[in-house]
Amino acid sequence: MSRPWRPARREARESARPQPGALATPVPGLAGPLLLLLALALSPGPLRAQDSVIVIDPNAPAGDSAALGLPAEVLGELLQVYNDSLTLRLPGGIALPRGARLGGTIAAFRGITHVAGEVDGRLVIVNGDLVIEPGGVVRGDILVAGGRLRVEPGGRHDGEARVYWDAAPVARQPDGTLAIRERRRPIGELATAEKTFQSGNLGATLLLSTGQTYNRVEGLPIVFGAAVDWRPAADLTGRLDARGILRTAGDPSPFRRDLGWLVRTDWRIAPPRGFGLGVRVYSVIAGIEEHPLPRDEIGWNAFFFHRDNRDYFSSEGVAGTLSAYATRRLRLDGTLRYEKQGSVRANDPWSLFRNGEAWRPNPLIDDGHYTIAGVAAEYDGRNSRDEPTSGWWLRGGVEHASSDDVAPVALPTAVRRPIPAGDYGYSRFTLDLRRYNRLSADARLNLRLWAGGWLAGDPLPVQRRLSLGGVDLLPGYPFRALACAPARFRDPAEPALCDRSLVVQAEFRHRLGLRLGTTVRDRNHPEYSRFVGIHDAELVILGNSGTAWLAGQGPGRVPSDRIPTIGEWKADVGLGIDAGWIAGYLAKAVTDGEALRFYLRLGRRF
Repeated sequence: MSRPWRPARREARESARPQPGALATPVPGLAGPLLLLLALALSPGPLRAQDSVIVIDPNAPAGDSAALGLPAEVLGELLQVYNDSLTLRLPGGIALPRGARLGGTIAAFRGITHVAGEVDGRLVIVNGDLVIEPGGVVRGDILVAGGRLRVEPGGRHDGEARVYWDAAPVARQPDGTLAIRERRRPIGELATAEKTFQSGNLGATLLLSTGQTYNRVEGLPIVFGAAVDWRPAADLTGRLDARGILRTAGDPSPFRRDLGWLVRTDWRIAPPRGFGLGVRVYSVIAGIEEHPLPRDEIGWNAFFFHRDNRDYFSSEGVAGTLSAYATRRLRLDGTLRYEKQGSVRANDPWSLFRNGEAWRPNPLIDDGHYTIAGVAAEYDGRNSRDEPTSGWWLRGGVEHASSDDVAPVALPTAVRRPIPAGDYGYSRFTLDLRRYNRLSADARLNLRLWAGGWLAGDPLPVQRRLSLGGVDLLPGYPFRALACAPARFRDPAEPALCDRSLVVQAEFRHRLGLRLGTTVRDRNHPEYSRFVGIHDAELVILGNSGTAWLAGQGPGRVPSDRIPTIGEWKADVGLGIDAGWIAGYLAKAVTDGEALRFYLRLGRRF
């Protein structure tokens, strides 16, 4: 039996918007539009140089991907060579002209080093490129970290060449030497305390953290627990992790527990490649539409500005995951879950500003017990996880879910036809594809395509539907500007109701060379330093275009094998300054008369 849609007794802050138009471009299947968009929007062309520490995610694959980054021994070698008093340090971007000759150990930091003359000796390039031009000769070993090596026709290199795309985490000191730059701590780690104990091949970690997402359902979740790591053999590692989640926002209703949990065990066979196996039991508050914004930003927006840009539901169950680490950069996952999904209501946690306002209600979902099977793949060819400048990143997957006791929310037939309360099943897909291009030492061009939604079977449940508009994917438009709600549909929860969404993003970044702050050295470890202030701020020029729609036959829908015409897409442009730990953006819609919007972000857009 269907449950009636019960909006909370609060007035809607905004009128529901009509769904996108139904005009469509005939393309054979959904794969056609995606391939077309990839060819037109994500092809970089001939370029010369190319969340919180606590992630409570029951759907996460077993273990983490093999860590990418510059090997520690290479980083140590770079510092030793560059800081040696006998090393000749060249300024970044220098060109050695034809007829000039240098000998000995030579190093350069940043920029593109052009060699048209002769170099006799060792040559080290840190976070820059090396180009041996026609007539140029390098007789000796070459080490390039954070850049590329190109030997043009007519150029010559005699010796060993080692090239690492991963950038070296170093900063130049006032005396001209290089020092390790301390990793910038994510906002979510600022209130995290942990203690690790090690004995032989056994390790234990105690954890207390407030780094989980602050939200209108749980308030500030306090995570506590312990983990044990065990390495019984060289090719076998295991981890047992047990965590409790104390929810600080009071909720007298029977729909939410005050204490959640996550108990998981993960095993890796023959790391860093090989296989992974994971099992977990959990009771967590899961997010609807988790892709647009990182958890940290969701939490800080809620805490400071009384704005929660995500919806939630209760997820309790058990899951198993089998992972195959095909290469250092490619991981394949298969997951099987059985979980109870239920509606939860918004409570009244405190916020710094606008605390007197009512929180947006949390929408009801299609409650029930779901069996969910999924396959996913992730390829990470970026040169750096935190600040990528080149490479591909791809994450995509397909899930099929079924339920024999779903209690569906009654939605207008313009949104979806009634779903069966007994034999219910649907399939859904997601695709996130990114390309990072290094145009020069100071310029980047980044591209992204995100697509997802209904694939086959019965209509999607409320908790798996989509929308567009807001801070991340389409910042020139207000929150859920494209939510596929019928014209007369009113609900203060503003639920996401679309079957599918598709968005293409592009941004150009240029380093401004702005450095405002001071460097603090560790007296006990002079090789370590911490920069306090703004470091390497970037100018960001951005553009986004996308749409969200209802799939199928009928008025206001787009046939399942098509996407809306380009004329139905929304687009915006923007400008911003990214200082690394905080960024500010202005965005303006170009396809509608929306107001100019300003956003603060706690890191990169993508």
